[in-house]
Amino acid sequence: MTATKRRKPSGSTLLAGLCVVGAAAIAWFGGVAQGQRSATGAPVTIAAAEVPPESASARTYATISQGGLPTRIVISSAGIDAPVAEVGVVMEKGRAVWETAWQAAGHHIDSAMPGQPGNVVITGHVSVADRRNLAAFATLDRVADGDIVQVYSGDAIYSYAVERVAIVPPDAVQLLRSDSRAIITLITCTPDLKNRLVVIARLSESQTPPAGA
Repeated sequence: MTATKRRKPSGSTLLAGLCVVGAAAIAWFGGVAQGQRSATGAPVTIAAAEVPPESASARTYATISQGGLPTRIVISSAGIDAPVAEVGVVMEKGRAVWETAWQAAGHHIDSAMPGQPGNVVITGHVSVADRRNLAAFATLDRVADGDIVQVYSGDAIYSYAVERVAIVPPDAVQLLRSDSRAIITLITCTPDLKNRLVVIARLSESQTPPAGA
């Protein structure tokens, strides 16, 4: 996900900007493929497939947030620690495209908030052309099943346990829908910018509430 400053992309970074937009489109249109890792630990490349709906006995959580915006994301196992900024859809040259975060990972404003039922969607660059920018998800490929994704919302910290890691094509847009599950979906490009690396994690029941709560 190579990109330059928001709204002023240069020709040399157009391809990278499109990569970010392509990854964001997964969230916008509602799709991602499920996946698992091979015996060697590498993500398995798969095509989109329907995710079964949550059963009637859907998990309940001891702590559910009041909907504060995410401010930071930490994945210690992959060495990721980045601020989070809000991104949305803007009009460029008469068409709707997703913004890309500058010096941060991007929380898609129409997705769920940390700790809430639903799907928290966060995208990040895998590489950047402008060194002043931040490749927030440069090491997302190090994440494995069972790793913990921590999302900060002010003083609150919400922990998500990784359940799926997948490489999907750019047009895997059918599946990333919110339901009763409290999950987070992280999206970046593969290093060759041809596909998308997707990490899906589920909210853990043990949370750190805001100070003074």
